[in-house]
Amino acid sequence: MTSVTKQPLADERILLVAEYYPIGGTRTYVKQLLDFYHRMGASVTLVTTMNEPDSEIEQLTGDLGFTLLTYSEVVDREACSRPSVWSTRRFAREKQAFRAFAQKNGFRRVVVSAGTPGLLLGALHAKPSSLYILHTYPHGRRQKLLARPYLSQRIPRSAQIVCVSNFQQRVVERLWSTNQRGVQVVSVVNTCGSYQDARDWAPAPWQVLTVSMVEEYKQPLEWIEVARLVSRDIGRENIRFLWLGDGSLLEESQEAARQISDEANISFPGAVQGVDSFYADSHLYFQFSTIENMSLAVLDALRRGLPAVVTDVGGLPEIMQGPSDGLLVPASDVEAAAFAIKSLLKDEMLWRRISANGLTRYRCAYSPELWDEAMLGVHLSPSE
Repeated sequence: MTSVTKQPLADERILLVAEYYPIGGTRTYVKQLLDFYHRMGASVTLVTTMNEPDSEIEQLTGDLGFTLLTYSEVVDREACSRPSVWSTRRFAREKQAFRAFAQKNGFRRVVVSAGTPGLLLGALHAKPSSLYILHTYPHGRRQKLLARPYLSQRIPRSAQIVCVSNFQQRVVERLWSTNQRGVQVVSVVNTCGSYQDARDWAPAPWQVLTVSMVEEYKQPLEWIEVARLVSRDIGRENIRFLWLGDGSLLEESQEAARQISDEANISFPGAVQGVDSFYADSHLYFQFSTIENMSLAVLDALRRGLPAVVTDVGGLPEIMQGPSDGLLVPASDVEAAAFAIKSLLKDEMLWRRISANGLTRYRCAYSPELWDEAMLGVHLSPSE
């Protein structure tokens, strides 16, 4: 991250309430926020929705001089319950608990970082100058039908909603009717660290990497079929497909991969800590989601000069504005995805061009310097 001589948030005591998982973009973002607040001079108490021990986050908060608590310690000390989107009773309890906690500890601002639209809205009522950083967009039947009459009414008018893509901002403003209620919505596009030096082409054997939760909307079974089609053409011995991440479909995906192990070299090792080495050892990034906002994993590939093949959904077309930055494929077309992967791996000049252009795209639009400036502007802007 960038070095900052001034500390414009030195007077801030921030209560950061965060939903994140053992691996993935929401976790990366929380670590990024903690680093940002440390460099800006703020004092932070992090309240995590994860009740399981997390040695990495514990060490990071300790090293930065911050405080780490769990959601259950603030809201329900005995029940150890988790937050809920649709429970009115949970919202009221959350609202009361965070108000009391913020008043007792003298916090100046509440910042919520959530991957689930509508989660942790009760915490926003603890202080007027609150931020709601949302990492995906409202989708699904319930969100589309009930977001406006139900969830949007829970957002205080003094709060700011921070979206991580322009696409997401448009969806939130439409479904949550924020303009009618006078709630400010801003877009601060993601970053994931300093860009790296250009990487070089390498001959086979190749590794194709995916870093994501193994959930239905990520299409792991279709991803496996893409791997099979590519391997059939290139040869099993010449390519390995690797998916890092946990999720509800992990075991099913592992079994499906085993069933075609003679056709394709596919690995689902689950959640791992420290993905840098996996990016360094890979030759292409692949993500086959049906729903995606501004994927940090995809940005992570671009900043490392790793060409990416992703679906043309959500905010992903914002990242790669043309075929020279990366290859977009329909979310329902496994053959198109397989063809795109083979095209990149078989064409050295194409691989080099997309690698260099993706790196330039990241440097010009998603650098940490740009994110710092935009995020600081959100914190310093009037809340009402």
